[in-house]
Amino acid sequence: MKKVGLVLVSLLCVTTAFAGQGDGFLVLNGGFLFNSTLNATIGYERELSYTDALEFYGEVGDRWEEDPVCGKVCRESFFKNYYWDGGVAYKKCLKRLKNSTFRLRLGPQMGAVRGSFFMAVECGLEYNLVFPNRVQLSITQKNQVSFLHGDSFRNGLLVGLKIPF
Repeated sequence: MKKVGLVLVSLLCVTTAFAGQGDGFLVLNGGFLFNSTLNATIGYERELSYTDALEFYGEVGDRWEEDPVCGKVCRESFFKNYYWDGGVAYKKCLKRLKNSTFRLRLGPQMGAVRGSFFMAVECGLEYNLVFPNRVQLSITQKNQVSFLHGDSFRNGLLVGLKIPF
């Protein structure tokens, strides 16, 4: 009996398991950014060791303004200042709780605004709540600094889901 117990204990010490390591998720986010900007994001997230993650994403958005002719936000003025971009974000886990993670996200972006090319750096925070079926509710605070065009700063809040593959 002692030999069987010793073998079981040694197997437990030798084999290691990482919860969530290597999982892949489809990420769907939407929300509002300052200054009057509507944003939608789709991406692929891959969890790394120690609950860090890497996300590849694309996003579209629209910054609306009042139309000087009609004096309010019209259909023509709403779709005038759209943008699209893509990027990669490294997500460093700051705090791991029982059913949630709190991460710092950092990464570069590239895209276009009204036909003008831009590059950007994104930094923000992300809180993920994991449900029993492994679907995650994600709340992302986003800060973006853009170069080469007039809309330099965007920051706001996105809410979405992460669906496991």
